[in-house]
Amino acid sequence: EDGLPDPPRSIAVAHAMDAPEGTSTISDRNGDVLFYSDGRKVWNRENNVMPNGEAIGGDSTSTQSVVIVPFEDDDTQYYVFTTQEVYGDNTYLLKYSVVDMKADDGRGDVIEKDIVLFARSTEKLIALDGTWLLAHEYGNNTFRAYPISAEGIGAPVLSSEGSVHSLNDEFSGQAAMKFSSD
Repeated sequence: EDGLPDPPRSIAVAHAMDAPEGTSTISDRNGDVLFYSDGRKVWNRENNVMPNGEAIGGDSTSTQSVVIVPFEDDDTQYYVFTTQEVYGDNTYLLKYSVVDMKADDGRGDVIEKDIVLFARSTEKLIALDGTWLLAHEYGNNTFRAYPISAEGIGAPVLSSEGSVHSLNDEFSGQAAMKFSSD
């Protein structure tokens, strides 16, 4: 034994998702898959759509279509944040759903879904250290940083910096963004 942790395991069984762009998967402390999403649906570890797991509000053709963030004070509940494709229906919504892994005999259930966090979002979405959700507004140069705590999703901290993501330029609302925690 070299004293190093075991490397991540490959998923041995093919999953049910066929997503052209953004996806997200969450695993337990042992590395076993709990559930995954393409922003439109949520599948459990057995590759079945969870109860209430369809039409959760996102779009699988959005670059960063979905991010899963665990609740701070409950390791059986998760936020599932979703974005919509900017070429879509022009609503540009950032939404979220809540998954409870205690439901459906431990396979999980979407207990809340399709909740609008804000309108005029780009496809750019990340979670930072599980305590912040970062998104970029569409039509300006404003970043939204939502604190995530035991109290839930807090009011956003707004920061305007950089180039404008113009509504007249669909490409400016696409692509990915990346942050460092330091």
